[in-house]
Amino acid sequence: MRNELKIIFILLFSFAFTNANATRQYPDKIIIDGEEYFIRNNPLEPYFEKYPDRKPKATIMSSALHRGYVATFKLKNKKLYLVDIEIYSRKMDSDKRMETEMVSVFKKVFPDEDEILIDLYSGILIVYLNQEEPYDRTSTLLIEFENGIEKERRIYGYEEYVEFMDTQFELYKMTEKYKSEFINLMKEDEDDDKYFENKQEKEKFTENLIRTYTPNFTSKFTE
Repeated sequence: MRNELKIIFILLFSFAFTNANATRQYPDKIIIDGEEYFIRNNPLEPYFEKYPDRKPKATIMSSALHRGYVATFKLKNKKLYLVDIEIYSRKMDSDKRMETEMVSVFKKVFPDEDEILIDLYSGILIVYLNQEEPYDRTSTLLIEFENGIEKERRIYGYEEYVEFMDTQFELYKMTEKYKSEFINLMKEDEDDDKYFENKQEKEKFTENLIRTYTPNFTSKFTE
């Protein structure tokens, strides 16, 4: 995650030095009761952090897919399973022109399995239920997992969700992981200081960057 944040930090400066928005990332997906939803988190990252050699190598890099893959999960019997991994690939169309498509590489990563229990994932999975609605009418399903097993779930409306995420991020800011990430980004990008009016502006930019591109900062329900 640190390297990904570093890349994003640099990309942001390429078009807007004080704008904390970059290309929206393609989300992972989850199947619940036969319905497919987008999720905010990337539950497969802890697995690839432990087994980096098993992470599929994308031949095509996209600014909208820094992690290099899209994972699909399934919630079954209150357990979180991985059922697919897709990456970008090139192919020749009927007119002999190159085009890109998403192809499954699940069997290349797990040749003897049809699904994998994601028991390395603990945290609150954020599931967007009705994205077709205006943002202030959306509902969000939050599922707390411990070692891949569901412990609790809640559904929040828009205002409740925003308040929840604000609280979660404030808790994350107190962790050593956040402090280390913040210090490293501030220190490593000292050459970019000229793009900010003052140190406070850069600190706010860095904080917003970490919040936006660290999808797994939520951990447990606090009440």
